[in-house]
Amino acid sequence: MIVKLLLMNILVISQHQMEWIMLLMNMLVILQHQMDWIMLLLMRLRYETQMNMEVWLVLMKMKNMKMVREGGASFPYTMIS
Repeated sequence: MIVKLLLMNILVISQHQMEWIMLLMNMLVILQHQMDWIMLLLMRLRYETQMNMEVWLVLMKMKNMKMVREGGASFPYTMIS
């Protein structure tokens, strides 16, 4: 009788442990999805920053070329590439 009760208690405990394990696994899946979204947002931000920098460099290059053409540059012309 005591052995039967002990076995039943062990079974109940193991069921609860499995429920906790499943809950933790679900939480890990949710965290993984959140990390994926964060990585996508960071990649997008990096791409937009790179594109803005390229536009800025082109504008600076055009401005320098215009100043050299007009003779208004009072500094040595350096090419930005």
